[in-house]
Amino acid sequence: MLLENRSQGDRTADAFSRHIHWGLWPRLRGTGIRGRSVVAAQERLDDTVAGGALISDGMTVLDVGCGFGGTLGRLSERLPSARLVGVNIDHRQLTRALATRAQFICADGCALPLPSTAFDAVLAVECIFHFPSRLAFLREAQRVLKPGGRLSLSDFVRVDQTEPGNAVSRWLEDQVAKGYGRQSAWSDGDYRAMADKAGLVVEQDADVTRLTLPTYLYLLADGIARALTGRGHVPIRSTLVLFLLSALGAVRYRLVVLRKPGAPGVVGAPGALDALGKAGRSG
Repeated sequence: MLLENRSQGDRTADAFSRHIHWGLWPRLRGTGIRGRSVVAAQERLDDTVAGGALISDGMTVLDVGCGFGGTLGRLSERLPSARLVGVNIDHRQLTRALATRAQFICADGCALPLPSTAFDAVLAVECIFHFPSRLAFLREAQRVLKPGGRLSLSDFVRVDQTEPGNAVSRWLEDQVAKGYGRQSAWSDGDYRAMADKAGLVVEQDADVTRLTLPTYLYLLADGIARALTGRGHVPIRSTLVLFLLSALGAVRYRLVVLRKPGAPGVVGAPGALDALGKAGRSG
């Protein structure tokens, strides 16, 4: 949808021209929901995910599912000596990626064509639910991470991780899938179970759902405006269903940090994401 809108010269899609992910809002009340504030919220999410991996200058960083390269572009501006690599399975996005110091590779995140123990940190911003297997990706991330390295990610997580067993649940999932794709199955357990199978340790796991909700309002308003003017397209029904599922607690937006055991690295700041999780729950 974004590629189609941009090919038609649509500049109103600028809020998603660098980042193809939701935003993290510092508060819900008194927040203006406009293109500029959406970009600021997206950058706040980037900074939070990168902060979970304790990324600093001089590190070697891999961003899987890098989209248009916005996350790496932000790291490139702030960390002049870091080595940055982005992987995306869609070459169309990579051809439109931001011009930065980052190296881009068109590849499958569950079968990375990269050497083992090569990266200090791996990021996966709002993409892992598209992969055929979350566990397969976690194992690949563990393989390419150096001992003590961290994987930091954001994910839409269903509270009920069993397969939809009734017609209403299946209908809701189908409506979301029409606009945003179908989530991969949870056949390998929750993140702690998958981490154990992949040889990783969960360091932090925060629920920040409430702090992402304004993104839906922006998308719904933009979608209605586009429908009225015939200018581009936003999946209104899919967005509304996902918004309601998130607001009602059936789908949670989680920030997860996993560490590869081994040589001691920098100890993570305990509760850094947990504080965000508390803010997300309290609003």
